[in-house]
Amino acid sequence: MKGFPNLPSEKKIIKIFPQNITKELGSFAINFAGNPFIQKFIRNLKDNLLIEPNSKILVGVSGGVDSVALLDALYCTRHYIPFEIAIAHLNHLLRGEESDADEELVKELAEKYALLLFLQRTNVKEFAEKHSLNLAEGARIVRYDFFRRASQSFSAKYIATAHNANDQAETVLFNLFRGTGIAGLRGIAEKNEISKGLYLIRPFLNFTREEIQNYAITRNLTWREDSSNQSLQYVRNRIRLQLIPLLQKDFNPNILENLNRTAKLAREVQRIVSNQIQSLYDRFVIERNSKEIELQLQGLQHFDDFLIGELLQEIVRKNFDELLSFGKIQELKKLFNANPGKVVSLQKNLFAFKNRDKIFFIQREIIKSKQKEIVIKKTGHFVWFDSVIELTEVPTIEFRIDPDPNVEFFDYDKVAENIVVRTWKESDRFVPLGMKKSIKLSDFFVNQKVPVFRKEEYPLFVSNGEIFWVGGLRISERFKVTKRTKRVLKGVIKKLNLNENDSSF
Repeated sequence: MKGFPNLPSEKKIIKIFPQNITKELGSFAINFAGNPFIQKFIRNLKDNLLIEPNSKILVGVSGGVDSVALLDALYCTRHYIPFEIAIAHLNHLLRGEESDADEELVKELAEKYALLLFLQRTNVKEFAEKHSLNLAEGARIVRYDFFRRASQSFSAKYIATAHNANDQAETVLFNLFRGTGIAGLRGIAEKNEISKGLYLIRPFLNFTREEIQNYAITRNLTWREDSSNQSLQYVRNRIRLQLIPLLQKDFNPNILENLNRTAKLAREVQRIVSNQIQSLYDRFVIERNSKEIELQLQGLQHFDDFLIGELLQEIVRKNFDELLSFGKIQELKKLFNANPGKVVSLQKNLFAFKNRDKIFFIQREIIKSKQKEIVIKKTGHFVWFDSVIELTEVPTIEFRIDPDPNVEFFDYDKVAENIVVRTWKESDRFVPLGMKKSIKLSDFFVNQKVPVFRKEEYPLFVSNGEIFWVGGLRISERFKVTKRTKRVLKGVIKKLNLNENDSSF
C-alpha cells in the first residue's frame, strides 16, 4: 500500500485526554504465568510482529469484543514489552443511537485505562453517496485516512487492528469465490508497511474468535455487539454465519485452522515467485506518480501467462491496495491486443486503458473540487474527473473534420509546450471557431445550453494565457488547422464508465 487518500480537512479529529493520567495496571493486572492466551500474545508480538520496545501503538477500537480484548491485552503487556498506546475510534454515524453508544463505551475505556483517545465522527453513508462509492469502500477510505492522521498526531509506528483467525478464514473464502488467485488466498497480512515508517499490525490473527471471547469473559471486559454483523445482506456475513458453520458441521470441524494454514502457505508460495514478479515489475512497470502506473507491453507477451497474471495483480495491489478478481485479470490480458483507447474499469475509481504498446493504470481522484488547475505537456495523457484526455502529434494527412465533439485537431506550432488545463472562471473569454472576435465564455455556455451546475465539467485548455479548446464543445478560431499548418495536434476526450458495480463474484 502506497498510502491513504487525502480527504478534506473538515474531517476533524477530537483528542480526548484521560482525567486520571497517573493510573497504572493496578486492578487490571493479570497473572501472565498462568495465562496461555497472554503468553501466546506476547510471543506473537516479539517473534512474529517484531514490535520494537519503546515504540508507540495506535489501537483501533470499535467497541466490539475483538477490539476491546486487543486493547486490554496490549495494555497488560506493556510491562513485558515497553511501549506506549493510544486509542482511535471512528464513529461512522451509520446506526444512529447504536453508533453513539459505541462511542460512549470507547470513551469509558479510554478513561478506565487512562489513555489518550483520538475520536472522529464522519457520516460515511453521506460520504460514499457524494463520491459514488459503495458503503464498504467509502468506510474503508474514511477509516484509514483517520488512522493515518491520528497516527501522525500520536507519532505512532504501529496501527493495531483486531482481525482474527476467523476473519482470515472468511477473507480466504471470500477471495476464493471472487477468483483472485494466490494474492487472494494469502488473505490478511499480519504486518505490512502502509507508509514509510508506519506499520499496520494484526496481533490477533493467530487467535480464533472463540479464544478472544473467552479471554474477554475471563477478564470481565465490557463490549457492544454490532447489529449489522447479523445481517445476511452482506456476503461476508453469510460466509461467517452460514457457510463456515455448515463446513464445520458437515465437512471438517478444523476448517478455520485449514483455511488459515492455506493463507500461510499461499504467502510462502508468493514469496517464492516474488523475485520473478519483482524482476518483471522492474523491467516493464513505471510508477509515474501515486495515481498513475505505466505497464510497457513490448516483450511481456513472451513470459508465462501465470506470471503475467501475477504481475497485473501485483501492480494493482502494490500501488492501489486492491485485489483483482480472476475475471478482471482476464479483461486486462485482453487489453494487450485491444485497439488504442480501450478502457477497462477495475474498481469504482480505478481503471486501465490501452495506449499504443502500453497500458496505463489510473486512479481517479475521489474528491472532486469545484475548481481545478493542472499544468501538462503539449503531448501526453491525463485524467480529468471522469475522462481520459490524450494529446498527440499526428501527420497532417490524419486531419479531418470529426463529428465527435470530443475529437479535435489544432495547429501544433501555435500551442505552447506547457498547457494549463483548468475549470472556467467568470472572466474567461475566447474566440469560438468561425468567429473573429472573442466572447465571454459564460455567454458561450448559455448559447450552448450548458446548465450552470455542469460548467465545471468542461476542461479549458490554455496556451500562453489564451483558451484554445473548450473541451467537448468548441476549439478556438486562432488555433485551427489551416493550409499553412505544418504539424497537427490531435486531442481526444474519452469518457469513462465508472459506475460499474463489481460487487459480485
